[in-house]
Amino acid sequence: MKKTIIVIISVILILAVIGGAGYAVYRFFYPAGIGNAETVAPLETLFPASSDESATQPEKLYKVGIVQNGLGDASKACYEGFISELNERGVLGNLDIVYIVEDDREQCAAKIKQLTNDCDLLYTIGRYASVTAKDTTKDIPVVFGAVNSPDEIGLVATNEAPGGNVTGVSSFPPCFEQIDLIKLLLPEAKSVAVLYSGTDTDAVSQGIIASKEAENIGLSCEKYIVDSEKTLQSTLDKIKTAKTNAIYIPVDKFLNKHLDTITKFSIDNKIPVICGDEATLAKGAFATSVVNHSSIGRKAAGMAVDILFNKKDPATLSVIYKHDCDNLINQEVADKLGVKIPATAQSKVQVYEKPTEAQIPTETAAVETLKQ
Repeated sequence: MKKTIIVIISVILILAVIGGAGYAVYRFFYPAGIGNAETVAPLETLFPASSDESATQPEKLYKVGIVQNGLGDASKACYEGFISELNERGVLGNLDIVYIVEDDREQCAAKIKQLTNDCDLLYTIGRYASVTAKDTTKDIPVVFGAVNSPDEIGLVATNEAPGGNVTGVSSFPPCFEQIDLIKLLLPEAKSVAVLYSGTDTDAVSQGIIASKEAENIGLSCEKYIVDSEKTLQSTLDKIKTAKTNAIYIPVDKFLNKHLDTITKFSIDNKIPVICGDEATLAKGAFATSVVNHSSIGRKAAGMAVDILFNKKDPATLSVIYKHDCDNLINQEVADKLGVKIPATAQSKVQVYEKPTEAQIPTETAAVETLKQ
């Protein structure tokens, strides 16, 4: 009988020790006072299910500030692509996102300064927001989107090795793809004239890249530097005399002021103009290839995930220049030129439609506190 009692007491003591140890472990990982049912996020929110087995599984809640200083469709697409990519990677539930749309520079700078007080990362859309963020903080990681030449404006030391707290995704015009359109849309073309202004640094870079690509794909290419109305007119005369098959103009401040002259020459002489952006296409160019701005947002989101969850250093994350692109044609201009899109190209291009009036995206409730 005594032996039975001793065995029972021993079992009870062992169970008590095991229970106490288990409770201690529980309190170690979930200490008392961490929150209640209303303040602690549910497990499915912290670790949302994802169909992608390779999706990053986050470990904590991070605050991300998104600052967009452009009001157009391209800027909005940079934001939407960013959010979509985070959602597909299964990390959106672990991010507290504050989204600010502010076209006023003074207000934009003030809100960025406020965000740097408690954000873990900033995603800036547009040149001004990105430069302002860099000038405001040296500690918080900044991922930019839609900045043409970040190295030339001092956002990064070099595109290959940014060297600081800032990196991101460039929106430099896809010159290679734009020149490739000549072969796609004008398969009989043998020559192209590349026009650009010698005083516009970005235009010079685009012109040189485009010229090299033209030669790479077997086109005879002549470069023309045009910095005055006189040189523009003489250049157009040379192009007509040479019976050049196509004209390429990059995003160029000088040429933009004289687009009417160029597009009239194009229609009158049936020489298609391939251009560097949608604005030029809308004003009378024939075709362009443009960066899909949603893809800029998606690539920026990938960098943000690498920095926050994979602990990558923005100083070592190279600026991204490669994008998904959309090939666009101005159908009205194509009709005036008498150009028929080859059957082999029809699935690779889309007819350009002028965007609707820009609408300011709805801001989150959290943003309202910054406005007070």
